[in-house]
Parts: sequence; C-alpha cells; structure tokens
Amino acid sequence: MPFRALQNGTVVVPAMIPDQEAVECPECRDVMYPRDGDGRARHFYHPSTDAQTSCSIAATGESDTHARCVALAVAALTEQFGHQAAQCAPEVTLDVSDSGSEHSTRRADALLEFTTPNAFFGNGVIIEVQHRNHEKDIRTTTHDYLSAGYSVAWLSSQDFGTDQLDYSVVNDAFASKDAPGYSVRDYSVRRFIECESYQYSGEHSWGTVPGYVLTCEEDYEICTSRPCTLRRQYDEDASEYVYNPDSITTPDLPLRVLQNTLVVEYPSDFEEQLTQRYHDAVLEKALADRPEIDRCSGPKGFHEWESAEAVWTNFDDQPKIELRECQYCPVRLLTNLRGYADERTDIFFGGPPDPDLNLVTLEEKPERCQHRSHKEGAWFEYCPDCGETNP
Repeated sequence: MPFRALQNGTVVVPAMIPDQEAVECPECRDVMYPRDGDGRARHFYHPSTDAQTSCSIAATGESDTHARCVALAVAALTEQFGHQAAQCAPEVTLDVSDSGSEHSTRRADALLEFTTPNAFFGNGVIIEVQHRNHEKDIRTTTHDYLSAGYSVAWLSSQDFGTDQLDYSVVNDAFASKDAPGYSVRDYSVRRFIECESYQYSGEHSWGTVPGYVLTCEEDYEICTSRPCTLRRQYDEDASEYVYNPDSITTPDLPLRVLQNTLVVEYPSDFEEQLTQRYHDAVLEKALADRPEIDRCSGPKGFHEWESAEAVWTNFDDQPKIELRECQYCPVRLLTNLRGYADERTDIFFGGPPDPDLNLVTLEEKPERCQHRSHKEGAWFEYCPDCGETNP
C-alpha cells in the first residue's frame, strides 16, 4: 500500500491530496490516486492492476510501516493544527547550520510549521517515527530541532493505529518530562549536547590544531571541552565551517613525542596531567591553541625546548616564570604561569633576551622598533627591518 507520492516533484502523503486528484508514483512513475479503505489508513493506489502488482512500493515491510506512520503523523498534525499551519508535510529538510552540532541540515519525518510562532511549540511541531530505525541520534537531532525553534515528539510504530494516529499520543509525549516529547518552551538546547562548555555557555570551546605538527595538510579546530570531540574545518569556497570532514585524519601518536614541546606546569606528570585534563582526543586537545608551538628547523619541524631556567618561584619554590631555549634554533621562550592555565603569558625571543629587561614584570612583549614585523601572539626580540632575521 503506497503512502508516498510525488506532486510537482514534491513528496506528498494521502492526507494532503483530495480524492480523484492524480499524483505520480515515485517508484514506477505511473499515476496514482488517494483513497480511504475499510479499516485501512488513507493511502494511494494504482488504477492499473498491472502497475499495482509490479510496483515494489505496494509491497509490505519495514519501509511501508514507516511510510504509513509518517503519513498518519501528517494527517494528525493537519487535523489538529491545520488552521494555524503555514505548511504540513513529510520529509521536510531544515537548515540547522547554526545549531552548533556537526550537521547543516536535518530531514524531519513529519513537520507542521505555524504561520506565527506558538508559545509552547515555537515555530512548529515535528514527529519522528522510530521503527527499527537507529540512523538518527535522538540527542543531537533533538538539539538541532530545538535550535531551529521546533518542538519534536519521538514516536514508535506501536503508537500508531491501523488507520490513524490519535493526537492524544502526541499530546501525552509533551505532557511529561519523562515522555519522548521536547518542546521549545520546556527544554534548553544545551542539555542535548555532551560538552561542558556548550552546556555552560551555549558555545563550544574551539582550539586550533596546527596541521604541520600532525602532518595534516591544513589546520583544523577541535572543541577542547570535556567530553566533546567535535572537529571542524573552514571551507573557503563555501565560506562556512564543515564539521567532522573526511579531510581530517585524527592522529595516532603517543603523547611523549611532545614531551619537549608542550610546556606544562608539572613536567614529571606530563602524560597523566594531560590525560586527566582532556580524557578524549588528548593529543589533539593538548596541541590546540598552544602558544609554545611554532615552526622550527629541527627534525620534527617545530620547537623542542631544553630544560627550563627558573626566573621566579612561588613560596613553595615551584617555578612560575621560566625561560627555555630551543634545542635546534636560537629562539627562547619565556613562560609566565602565575595565572590560570588560559591566562598564562608566553613570549618568544629571537635569541637571548636583553639582560636589562625585567623578565618578572614582562607580560606582553619586549620593546620593539617602530618598523618591527611580527605575527600576533608571537613577539621576537630581533626584527628583519633592523637587520636581524626572525627564526
């Protein structure tokens, strides 16, 4: 029994089509018409017996059950809210590119959109039919729908009758917080994304992973918050971020390869310290937005630091300001760890720092000439405009 058809290239269900109005079968492209049956859901039929017999859509099975439920969902929403609806249709594609998940679009099984936003449901109501269908992740899909301003009810095929969906089932789904209905009024989008930063601020904590450290072609970003591992890369041609693109190959390297590169507060507990902080995707998150990483002529292509020289220690004799020298080039690194981890100061010198500089009070950059060329966030003691070469 067919429950989907095409009308001017758009997918329609029987509830959307008046009797005797012809539509196109998406399988055999023959003509179909809607009709009601004795004890059966409104459906499409082929007037030609041969077409009815040969068309595979007439066969029963899981896809037929899902299609029937979607058709009944559209009918139920239309009957309940038809006078308020701007549209009510199956398989509607929504733009969710601003949702903060890795998806740019979502296709709703059955969607009703209001002409004006509803105080409880928002922009509209979506019904998703779960019939042996595990392709959609309920948490992130719900998040994306709520982000777009739509409420969603997740129903199983057992919630549907043979010839109709009683709207009270949908109503019950939204009536209790233990039920599978999520309204715009009652639910915050933040609770559906497993990311501490997103749940707290509504934003992911993005950090840039330098591609050259991992032998990737380009830099990319990863959320450094726990337990999120969402990655994204900017597509210049499309002028938008692509989430979890195939171009990103996650590294499979031991943390110890960065032992002499990353500056951590307690070097003796290097791996344990990073593992406890990040838990997932530790190597990538440890690399993200690390000011001490920069290109170098050394064998790994980036700086590897000698043992630190303590410039200032706290009352427990723990070094809080340290000076390091690269093993393979003249660059020095001054690291001030007196603040929180995200407030520390890292200053690069192109060689030994000026002995007249007070390294304890130096927090931003050394003195520089008015023509000094530099890149933001990495300051050099020597300037090519003054006759020296930056490393």
